Amino acid sequence: MGTNKRRSCSVIMDHPDLTLKAFTLAAISTILAACGERGVDESLKAEIEPAPETKPAAVETVEGAWFYKDSNGYPWAGFGPPRSEALFVIACREGQVVFQHAARHAADMSIELAEGKQEVAMTPNGDNLPMSEGALPANDPFIHLLAQSHGPIRVVLEDAAMTMPSDSSYRLVVNACIDGVAD
Repeated sequence: MGTNKRRSCSVIMDHPDLTLKAFTLAAISTILAACGERGVDESLKAEIEPAPETKPAAVETVEGAWFYKDSNGYPWAGFGPPRSEALFVIACREGQVVFQHAARHAADMSIELAEGKQEVAMTPNGDNLPMSEGALPANDPFIHLLAQSHGPIRVVLEDAAMTMPSDSSYRLVVNACIDGVAD
């Protein structure tokens, strides 16, 4: 009984002849491939309906930054590319946290955080720039999540999505609304 026992496969793989090694690898690959081929009962195929084709939302991580402004006594934070109009706005007006999205038509918008998500009914707003607007009361539980969240915000409007980083600018607006400062 020696301690130098090897299995036959390892002897072949340790062999200096490259042709023998290549042949062995090809044979092993063929055997393994044949293991994957199994007969499929055609009657089972007929019972399985194909999944409906769904168009995934186009995810758009927009380059830009948040900025804070106060207009007409209402604080707001906008997100957008440098030296351009805001694509997304969070404002506080009369005890409501208002969400505005640069969209040509109104539709329900989903605001997604790591902690949860909220659907917001949107309506058209804006004469010069196409905007949709929706609001939630400052005391809504989702607004409190938004004030405390430090992860990205994902906004989904029909078949398009936009992901924005967390920022203290919009948290300042949301907290002011919660505290009633901007009422």
